[in-house]
Amino acid sequence: MRHFLMPRFIAVSAAIAAALLGPPDAVFSAESSPLPLKEIYAEAERRRAGPQTVVEAAEKYKEVIEIHRENEKWYRLALQQLARSYQDSARTEEGVRYFVTLALETTATDKQDVLREILAAYRLKHPDVFQKIVTEMGLGAGPQPRTLRPMPSEELSQAILQRDDQELREKSLDKLQQMLAADAPATEKKQALATLLSSLAAKFDRAPFRRLVLPLLDSDDDAIRAMALRSLPALETPAGELSRIVPLAEDESPQVRMHVGLALIQIGKGQHKEVVIPALTTLLEDSDPAVIEQTIRSMWGQYSSPEFDALLIELSRNPRYHHNVVYFGLSTMRPKSVAVCRRLVEELDDPDWNNSGRAAWGLTYGVEDEARKLAEEGLLKALPEETNAYTRGQQFRALGNVATEQSRAYLAKVADSELETEECRKAAWAILSKLDSNRSTSVKE
Repeated sequence: MRHFLMPRFIAVSAAIAAALLGPPDAVFSAESSPLPLKEIYAEAERRRAGPQTVVEAAEKYKEVIEIHRENEKWYRLALQQLARSYQDSARTEEGVRYFVTLALETTATDKQDVLREILAAYRLKHPDVFQKIVTEMGLGAGPQPRTLRPMPSEELSQAILQRDDQELREKSLDKLQQMLAADAPATEKKQALATLLSSLAAKFDRAPFRRLVLPLLDSDDDAIRAMALRSLPALETPAGELSRIVPLAEDESPQVRMHVGLALIQIGKGQHKEVVIPALTTLLEDSDPAVIEQTIRSMWGQYSSPEFDALLIELSRNPRYHHNVVYFGLSTMRPKSVAVCRRLVEELDDPDWNNSGRAAWGLTYGVEDEARKLAEEGLLKALPEETNAYTRGQQFRALGNVATEQSRAYLAKVADSELETEECRKAAWAILSKLDSNRSTSVKE
């Protein structure tokens, strides 16, 4: 039975995560109680031990729960404000590194949702920085399954990453190449690959390492094959090597198959559909759910075809893959076909704003001309019923791109309503102005 360990970098920020996400003794509420929850809980335990005070104990337990629920609100606000603070102070790399680490340590689904939103924004606004950080951390498009990984050589890694002694860096890179040589022991190759992954932030010639890593795709050791796959995108592997990666979509090891999708997508860069899409299809039909999930998380709208879109839509109806397909797959498609838009419109009815909001966000761009009417009608149906502020804001943004005269009556109603928020009224007025401008242009022509 394979054991699973947390990557070592998680320990670096464990204290920070414990303060935010840990057990009750790590959470405080300035408004509700001057005491840490640990002390309130301890008091409840003491009262529960006495037959005469067991009712009082129940009230103390309820107090712990209510304070925690109140703190959840401040926790989410703090995350969002922290993200803005990193952005405003131009500390993007620090922000990405912090939030990726926090996401890896967070197990509660409700906490992961807000972290996913923040990380998605980083990835869209700063794709180069995001990729640099997740590559440095030995990840793909996001937090990966925690598998047993060989540890890098800290001495070599630090020598490669330091910037003051170029000669030391070159000697360390030479040593790393020797560890990756064809006749090197498997244990040495594993450590070398782990060290390489941890050193990719340094500036050095990737070509010699690419030539050494590519043959490792044929290794008898599944850990070596998996690590080689993870290395290749950052080694500037050309698309001509895709043919060497595609067969691994049917590798005997799920540990390897989990990394194939990301390698194909990052190296293919949206091109060579005839090679990449069949391999991705194989991965999405895998017998191992973990392989399917990791492949979905690698999507980010890079590849599309009628058959491929249909497969993703089918997977989106499976509760296990539903959120990830909407979040990483369908909403990111560029462009979005009629079938994809129809599925996103359906998703606008999801009571979970993490799905409906993401679907609305997806409709803000890439809607193909033949899907514009479908999107407009779906948005006009969803908007009057939507109560979540984020989702509604995204729906107005999406409507602004597809609105026709059919939307005018509803928009005018929103713009003149005192029951609507200022943001919604402004959004409605902006779309109405755009419609007026389009009408004026049409008359002149």
